[in-house]
Amino acid sequence: MNVIAVDDERLVLEDMEDICVKFNEVDSFKAFSNPADALEYVAVGGDTDVAFLDIEMPVMSGLELAKRLTRIRPEIKIIFVTGFKEYAFEAFGVNAIGYVLKPFSAEMVKKELLKAQPSVQPTAKSGVFIKTFGYFDVFVDDKPVYFSSSKSKELLALLVDRRGGSVSTENAITVLWPDRNYDETVQSLFRKVLKSLRVALSDAGISDILIDVRNQRSADMSKFDCDYYNLLKHYDAASTDYRGEYMTGYAWAEDTKKYIDRIISEKN
Repeated sequence: MNVIAVDDERLVLEDMEDICVKFNEVDSFKAFSNPADALEYVAVGGDTDVAFLDIEMPVMSGLELAKRLTRIRPEIKIIFVTGFKEYAFEAFGVNAIGYVLKPFSAEMVKKELLKAQPSVQPTAKSGVFIKTFGYFDVFVDDKPVYFSSSKSKELLALLVDRRGGSVSTENAITVLWPDRNYDETVQSLFRKVLKSLRVALSDAGISDILIDVRNQRSADMSKFDCDYYNLLKHYDAASTDYRGEYMTGYAWAEDTKKYIDRIISEKN
């Protein structure tokens, strides 16, 4: 789950982060002291499944923020944070799934996070195959996954190439747009590409292969089969599909191709 927290008290945000990041099902956590910043983050495509919102905030109340967030992202799950128990019933009036009272404990927060968990999807690995030899492609039950953006497909290819290693936003931008400056324009472009990737994976029912934690992305290697990974585990010259091409069309993949060539040369 991707979680945000909005509160004008910095210490409350720090406590919430300490609790949430220790919860195994939380993939990312972002804190905002300004409701407008949280709105902007969600509006530009910041993936958000759960929002902890302080009810009493200056300028914009948590109740108003909840209404605006659900207009942007209807599926978002709202959990209110308040020091006043009388707000509890009003909280449910805006479709919140629950609330925690200040000062909250780890148990209180985790109880609400458990309620927010999505239903468990079947393990993806059995039907997901990622092809890297030749052109990069992803298949679910032998059917290719459609990517509306070529860059979103390339981003996934980069994560697969890293074999579970984390790729930062800056690193990904450097690879995907080597001739662009690392500025707000290209960062905004990257956020759109990342959102497009999430949509493609979600539509294919394999959103769990993408790990997104604190500005770092990686591919969950346990969720899919891959010709490249299989070759590294047990190379067999008679059965491998490798024909001297790896992720054709991606210049940055050349180093891995050389690595594969060296492995095959040493084993032959």
